[in-house]
Amino acid sequence: MPAQGGRCTKKWICYIFQQKDINYLQKDTDKTDVISRGRSRESKLLRALIIDDEAPARRYLKRLLEAASGVHVVGEADSLEHARRLIREHGPDALFLDIELTNHTGFDLLEDLDAKPAVIFVTAHNDYAARAFDVQAIDYLLKPVDPDRLAQTLLRLQPYATGLNMRTKTGKRFIKIRDLTFVQAQGDYVRLCSTHHANELMHTTLKRLAAQLPSPPFCFLSRSFIINLDHVSHVTDTSSHQTQVVFANGVEPLALGRAATQRLRRAMAASPVSLKMEPPISA
Repeated sequence: MPAQGGRCTKKWICYIFQQKDINYLQKDTDKTDVISRGRSRESKLLRALIIDDEAPARRYLKRLLEAASGVHVVGEADSLEHARRLIREHGPDALFLDIELTNHTGFDLLEDLDAKPAVIFVTAHNDYAARAFDVQAIDYLLKPVDPDRLAQTLLRLQPYATGLNMRTKTGKRFIKIRDLTFVQAQGDYVRLCSTHHANELMHTTLKRLAAQLPSPPFCFLSRSFIINLDHVSHVTDTSSHQTQVVFANGVEPLALGRAATQRLRRAMAASPVSLKMEPPISA
């Protein structure tokens, strides 16, 4: 059953969790339209996991989230053990987490997570709001979840999205940003290269795609290449004006010209990750 807190309590909770970045919501924003507004073909995608021991509550929230553009529900969990397994398997960007679960609380789950996704508590109880604030929850939603209120939450979650929703020549694809090794311009297309997507072609420009990729670790080397420095194993000079980049994940090596090599060296020098420069390959 929904918590009996009245309008005053709900407004107070909303204020507590939004006062630090309330400018996210522009005055002329139609919040209900946020749920269904279309995004560009390479828009960022938020991967969400729903954790609630009540099936009707999970189904209702899943319908709301799946109606939102830029959100992918990676799974549902009805217990802490189930949630832990899904978090290990999918590495979600955000947890929509109930508080009072069977034999446990949502706070118990957070205590033993090594890397914590963004947390949004979804509960029928308003008396946990202060504790939720203490564990740095992104938001606190009271059941039944209001679509307009959820739209505000999704706006605040945009910086946490770590996937790309792309339309390629072979169909729609969801690609984790961290899985991309390099992207290459090929005429009117961009080639996406990773261990899972070796030759996906996407109809866009390299510059447009670059705006969706965090820097670092992604480095814009030329008009043809963007490279993920986190995936580089070592770099070898193959000649006086060409370099071969070898990747740790087995993706095919990449040959770079002189200008791109210079940019790569500068990026490597500034990177917190130490990359190995191999001696030139002898003829």
